[in-house]
Amino acid sequence: MLDGPPVREWILLVGRYATGKSSAIVSVAQWVEMTQPSAKFHVIDTEKKFRSALQGFRGDAPKNISYHACHSMDDAINALATILDTYKLGDWVAVESMGRLWEYAQDLGYRAVTDTGKAEYMQRRRGNKSAVTPKPDELWSVTKGAHDGAFLDLLNQHKDNLNVIMSTTTTKPPKPDAFIKESQDRKAIRVELGIDVGIEGAPRIPNYAETMCFLEQKAGAIACRVLRDNLSSLDDPRQEFDVPDRKSWASTFFPMCREQ
Repeated sequence: MLDGPPVREWILLVGRYATGKSSAIVSVAQWVEMTQPSAKFHVIDTEKKFRSALQGFRGDAPKNISYHACHSMDDAINALATILDTYKLGDWVAVESMGRLWEYAQDLGYRAVTDTGKAEYMQRRRGNKSAVTPKPDELWSVTKGAHDGAFLDLLNQHKDNLNVIMSTTTTKPPKPDAFIKESQDRKAIRVELGIDVGIEGAPRIPNYAETMCFLEQKAGAIACRVLRDNLSSLDDPRQEFDVPDRKSWASTFFPMCREQ
């Protein structure tokens, strides 16, 4: 087992908006292009921020990217199916972002049970705190079936051959007396990782990641904390480092956290 091929990466980048997650993903594509010239970097983009981040690299922008813009859960499922039909050993797939993908999955579920999207349904029920989730069993069956069964679990089946990097945003968890309660799964993840923010997206997302990195602003600069790294050979895998500019996340992370 120790002499076999390297274990594939599954990285989750978490952080608030404007902490450089999109640029970090572009920097990984750039690193892959330099170190694995034959590998392809497939991007499933749900937030339409990747293109602007890519343009920020200008002449250093990597050219190994296969791009899929997704505006719904169906788009994301179809994009992943295309990637899984064509990828080769050593390729990467990036998903930006998993928080938005979870919203797409919920929207699909609401449309299935109410014939309208989640936002429109919630608008109609605004102000009614006693409103219940419509047909909850059917709703969550469709939502989880699309997000987990048709996307995340399917991607997980290929993790031995396909590297993965995902991003998602963070938010402050609900207050103890808030009407919307935080799930026990989300609380457990926060305690395990030692963070005081919630990770947006489906509750199971952190369970898939081998490596989790938290990007945050400190004194006007961006810093990265490695919250979990199952692939690290370091005695202390929970490293911290500064990200001096938008192009530097991967060129700092991989030499520091991976045996070269």
